Amino acid sequence: MGVLANDHPPAPRTHDRYGHRIDEVDFHPSWHRLLGKGVSAGLTAAWGRPGGHVRRAAAFLVWTQVEAGNCCPLSMTHAAVPALRTDPVLAAEWEPRLTSRVYDPALRPAGQKPGALFGMGMTEKQGGSDVQANTTTARPLAEDGAYELTGHKWFCSAPMSDAFLVLAQAPGG
Repeated sequence: MGVLANDHPPAPRTHDRYGHRIDEVDFHPSWHRLLGKGVSAGLTAAWGRPGGHVRRAAAFLVWTQVEAGNCCPLSMTHAAVPALRTDPVLAAEWEPRLTSRVYDPALRPAGQKPGALFGMGMTEKQGGSDVQANTTTARPLAEDGAYELTGHKWFCSAPMSDAFLVLAQAPGG
């Protein structure tokens, strides 16, 4: 498994020692060090920088030779920016965190961190890679843009992320 030790695969921790629900995935410290190096190298910060996408593409090509496993959260964080830009309020809140060159692995609210990572939830058991077969639904809760998601995703990229884009069927398509 390259830099990451085989004796310490990612492990879910559902509760702390007092029995409080935490739902955290415990990654090897090397994973966090590598992820921090990728973030500080600008692999999530191409947006709005002169030549940023060309530089990111070249650096990402080299980075995949180091440890391909952490390329997923780096890619998902980069890819979340244009999706968030469809809502200027969300973009104003999240884009500075996603394009930050500071990685903070702590489990705390993203608003209290200098940088953040995005993951994605897309694949479902019945659909596999056919996203048109997805049955997860998004029901609007209020006028503020909040939704309630109902469904089953069997794959969630980068579970240690601070936020997630989740593919779901919404009213009107």
